[in-house]
Amino acid sequence: DCSQLMSCTDCISGDSSMNITGCVWRQCDNGNDTGCVASSEESQGCSLYNDTAMCIGNPGSSNSDGPSPTEPVPVYKQANFDLSSFIGGIILVLGAQAGIFFIMKFVKSRDSTYETLILEPQ
Repeated sequence: DCSQLMSCTDCISGDSSMNITGCVWRQCDNGNDTGCVASSEESQGCSLYNDTAMCIGNPGSSNSDGPSPTEPVPVYKQANFDLSSFIGGIILVLGAQAGIFFIMKFVKSRDSTYETLILEPQ
């Protein structure tokens, strides 16, 4: 029975002496359903780990399973549109274009090959 394996590493590696294989580590936010389960069981909104590199620290595991429980878990939030960055980008691009325009006008005005047309009266 997979539930006999108490750490994430032991669960995923299995225990050949007890003929326990095909287990995955189930990590739930509430902590109540966290533990080793058969890979065929439903996760019901929990994370399933089938590689020891994916194991994270939990009270029943050793330090080799990942970060300790005292380390903060990173919080990820959905990326969304930032209007101020968008407007700032537009201003940056327009400012760069204006700067290039005036630099080109200055360089062309200093060009020595400029010749005026002389119109002769008829």
